[in-house]
Amino acid sequence: MSETTTSTTPPVIGQPWPEQGGIFIGSRLIDGDIHHRIIPGGPEFDIPASHNNAAERIAAKGAINGHNDWFHGDPKDVMLAYINVPHLFPSKGIESVQITSKPYGEYYAWAVVFEHGDVDCHYRLNEFRVRPFRSIIASSI
Repeated sequence: MSETTTSTTPPVIGQPWPEQGGIFIGSRLIDGDIHHRIIPGGPEFDIPASHNNAAERIAAKGAINGHNDWFHGDPKDVMLAYINVPHLFPSKGIESVQITSKPYGEYYAWAVVFEHGDVDCHYRLNEFRVRPFRSIIASSI
């Protein structure tokens, strides 16, 4: 995962951040650094993928909104999206499942179900939706 450092102030959560390639969904504190998280937009940016091939399918897309450093989000990234911008994701049935980059045991991976906000596990080889994420390191604290 490639991350850049910037002093750019993000917009309000849920608003476009055009120079960063998408919509600002919030920030996370990771190893003492504040990471701003961005998704490229709505469901039209979902990639059908399994846990096992999501990273390569995101990479195969190439530049999205002018950026090449998109990655497969972990459960905390996808839950951040569920909490702050659920309206940008499908909310019914199997279409609401976003598989994450975090495995669970040998055969499963964590997923967030936007229909009801559960975090559960699904078989790694099954295809679900994957929304790419970007991370901008804002500052160290």
